[in-house]
Amino acid sequence: MSDINLFREKLYNLILKFEKDKTHYLSKGYPEAQVRIDFLNPFFKALGWDIENKAQKPPHERDVIVELSPETTGRPDYNFRINGATKFFIEAKAPSIALDDVNHILQAKSYAWSTKEVYFVILTDFEEFRLYDASLKPNPKFPDEGLIFDFKYTEYPDNIEKLWELSKERVEQGSLDALLPKDTKSKRLRIPPDKSFLEDLTIWRTELAKDIHKQNPEFDVKLLNDVVQRLLDRIIFIRIAEDRRTRPDKELKEIAELWKEEGKRKSIMTHLADLFHEINDDLNGDIFKPHACETADVDSVLLAEIIESLYFPKSRYRFDAIGVELLGSIYERYLGSTIRITPQRIKVEEKPEVRKAGGVYYTPKYIVDYIVKNTVGKTIEGKTPKQIEKIKILDPACGSGSFLLGAYQYLIDYHINYYRQHPKDRITLEHPYFRRDVLEEGLTIHEKARILRNNIFGVDMQLK
Repeated sequence: MSDINLFREKLYNLILKFEKDKTHYLSKGYPEAQVRIDFLNPFFKALGWDIENKAQKPPHERDVIVELSPETTGRPDYNFRINGATKFFIEAKAPSIALDDVNHILQAKSYAWSTKEVYFVILTDFEEFRLYDASLKPNPKFPDEGLIFDFKYTEYPDNIEKLWELSKERVEQGSLDALLPKDTKSKRLRIPPDKSFLEDLTIWRTELAKDIHKQNPEFDVKLLNDVVQRLLDRIIFIRIAEDRRTRPDKELKEIAELWKEEGKRKSIMTHLADLFHEINDDLNGDIFKPHACETADVDSVLLAEIIESLYFPKSRYRFDAIGVELLGSIYERYLGSTIRITPQRIKVEEKPEVRKAGGVYYTPKYIVDYIVKNTVGKTIEGKTPKQIEKIKILDPACGSGSFLLGAYQYLIDYHINYYRQHPKDRITLEHPYFRRDVLEEGLTIHEKARILRNNIFGVDMQLK
């Protein structure tokens, strides 16, 4: 029996099982966790995916990453990969929940879109199966944009061939490329997250500059640039930290809500300044040190709008999914422009030195990876972690740090592989506060920090 016929047989059995006790499966007492066990896991196992990692591949190579508690991580329920590269995500729901709910659709699409690298996401409760082109910027007004197909469970037998395109065998052969819509409208809507976020940052920067200049006419252009830049830097930093679970969730959003509950009587900056001081005490970094942005007069309504624009459902960005390299490319291009005051208006334009150079150019990740592999890779090849401690990697014009980030990740991956191949050396990973199995969980924070301090160095000049 061919693989597709075996899939047809197993899928038919799942359909019969669902139909037999349909009332129970559609009840509110039947949870999402159970539908994953009873139907979704068998469905994708029948498509050839090693859901349970029976091949015992290491974490960075396994076929499927299953989120056991997606409600706490915020990540999709399933991450399907070929050779460690994600090909599509699945957002699972209980059959009692309507899949056409706008928030569910946007939740499923936003994470994949934010990665910039994953073009497909599936939203399913087994009763229904929706495949979306997630490369399109999620639009609350048109949530079903990018819907490739939508089947009810009763329609599965007539669409076996289409479902089989999501099998491991077919995905390895490149089936997803053929599924991606190539029409003109889809190409027009295929706005990547870095381009979209850069546009939003520029809009917020312009609006803040106009307001702060109006309310603080004594500020010269340098101070105006500094105040606007520092405010946006702090707000974006906090949002990224929230999504990456290094700051409490929704700190900024709660401040905006508190300001509204108080009747908007006092400046929202009074609450923001308290948060800024708290973070400065924790981090002791330049970005939150006392600054003129805390005492400048700024329109509270505008600040609240910017903050709310960074949260779901208004925001499509998932800052835990947007890679640090992508964030670096956004900021490098963003910092290539400056605020200019003219007698008629406030405008944001490219810096003279950037304009003269023909724009800001960011090195694509595949080029970074190639260069790092052939420089850092060859230098550390065959060396022990102890020997690597003495190697210094310097980028003398690091910009946003794309090469250093690539080198750092390469070092982390090298260390993990080394410890897998040399089990006796894992004792060196023990630390009073962090202890984990490197085979399952990777390096400790302590070990990553040690690599960062010993090996990674970068300098750059600040453009004025």
